[in-house]
Amino acid sequence: MNYTALLYRALRTFLALSFIAGLVTVASAQSPKSEAAADIAALLKKHDAAMNQHDLNGVIQLYAKGPSTVLLGTGPGEKFQGLEEIGTAYSEIFKDFDKGSLSANCYWKDGGVVGTAAWGAAMCKVSDSLGNKKREYELNVSAVLEKQSGRWLFRLLHFSNLTGGGSSTQ
Repeated sequence: MNYTALLYRALRTFLALSFIAGLVTVASAQSPKSEAAADIAALLKKHDAAMNQHDLNGVIQLYAKGPSTVLLGTGPGEKFQGLEEIGTAYSEIFKDFDKGSLSANCYWKDGGVVGTAAWGAAMCKVSDSLGNKKREYELNVSAVLEKQSGRWLFRLLHFSNLTGGGSSTQ
């Protein structure tokens, strides 16, 4: 598995998880359970902080345990299943951006909460830096969360980004 190529694309996803903050607003509007929205917002805030600080344990504790938890990328082979593989992916991702440099603006987002499951989807403009050189790109992100033992956790994260010579549209 070529982690460098796969994970460069993966890093584009993680701060963009703040897209699920859109899920929080939608969830609040669609569900009387504003407690779920607040809990998911707290999860996202923890993820963003851990990601920006390259805190592997902080990120991994936000994923559901079990072999069916998965991170998917754009292309063939970009699958990290189970906490060990997801942890390996994050360890490599942290090498590919300067600590504290990620930011995202998600211009389209949607989501909802039904019982112990939540979903979110977004289109985002993301920026970061590597060696103090700023980078910008766009990606699509989707996620599924599951409530386990009173806590919302990521069960699935999927990202895709345009590669090659095409251009993105809004």
